[in-house]
Amino acid sequence: MTIRQLDQAVALFLIGLGGYLIWAGRQYGFMQGTTPGAGYFPVLMGGVLVVLSVVNLGRSLGGLERLKADMTRGDIVRFVGVVVAMLAFVAATPWLGMTVATMLLMLAISLIIRPSLRGRHLVRVGLTAVIVPVVCKLLFSELLRVPIPSGALGF
Repeated sequence: MTIRQLDQAVALFLIGLGGYLIWAGRQYGFMQGTTPGAGYFPVLMGGVLVVLSVVNLGRSLGGLERLKADMTRGDIVRFVGVVVAMLAFVAATPWLGMTVATMLLMLAISLIIRPSLRGRHLVRVGLTAVIVPVVCKLLFSELLRVPIPSGALGF
């Protein structure tokens, strides 16, 4: 399988996943009066995932992407590492809560994609992995009153 074929297969998978998120999110309720419901964020993210994946698939099918011919062993290891990190995120979220699990996922993926222990890199990655989930938690949970899964620590 070439990298281009893999890119197209992943785009098709993500289109399906985005469609599922939209379907499942609507089951939770998109809006509750004038307040976003529990399904608001999954529907929104599912829609974004579908749109971006369709664009990626179109670019790939149209030959607009310049990809390497093959995947190296390092590419495969990084791909598997990201998949394992996302599966661990799904498994850990009920215990750690969405915010802490997202922090760990962002940190793991950034270190899998660009493994660097340089201080400056670690500070940027660490700050981003903490600030983005906290801002999202405040925005969705406190401001919009969307229920966010909390773990044993209440985060």
